[in-house]
Amino acid sequence: MVFQLKTKVAKVMILKVRNKSFLLGVSAFIVFLIFMSGVLTHADWISNFDSQVSQLVRSDLTPKLTLLTIHFTQLANVIPVISFTLGMTLILTLTDHFRAAVFLVINSLGLSGPVNMLVKHYVNRPRPTLHHLVTVHSTSFPSGHSMSAMMIGGSLIIIANHLLKKRSYRVIFDILIGLLIFFIGISRIYVGVHFASDVVGGWSLGLCLLLLSQFVFNRFLGGTA
Repeated sequence: MVFQLKTKVAKVMILKVRNKSFLLGVSAFIVFLIFMSGVLTHADWISNFDSQVSQLVRSDLTPKLTLLTIHFTQLANVIPVISFTLGMTLILTLTDHFRAAVFLVINSLGLSGPVNMLVKHYVNRPRPTLHHLVTVHSTSFPSGHSMSAMMIGGSLIIIANHLLKKRSYRVIFDILIGLLIFFIGISRIYVGVHFASDVVGGWSLGLCLLLLSQFVFNRFLGGTA
């Protein structure tokens, strides 16, 4: 009787979590569509949003902060992302967490880059005319660094929340990764290569794809860890 009760409670909790994930994913996609629509139509609110956030982020460009931000933003460059993903994949595989390894690879390498390039090609937004503190070669919307940070960091949060036993450890890990995702996005505005709306677009599209990927794994592939 006690076991059956615990099983029912566990099923209810899982259902609630999945419903929250679904609503969050839909909300993220709506945010993405709103910002993409604003960019495509050159809406005034997009220009005002970009201008205000840029002034806030770039109000104090000191040499030391600039150097730190340049190094920080490069964490989401292609080579570091591939190297980190392969390293984490190896660690997860060797510790018998093969599904988690596949989940991470699909999100960081299989979805993030290709989808970002497709959307960039469709929107074709020019980069800001500010002085760029780092070299860029593609168009602007959505931010690839922000999207990669969301999908990789989010994957790590999902995996860690399955593997870490203590709640305090999970909370600390989630906060640290959340801050990393946030500041990588902000760093793209600071170095002058993205508008704030690019960053929000990258975050929201990345979150939507991440939760979609999680749903597919949980529904058809036995979970993410």
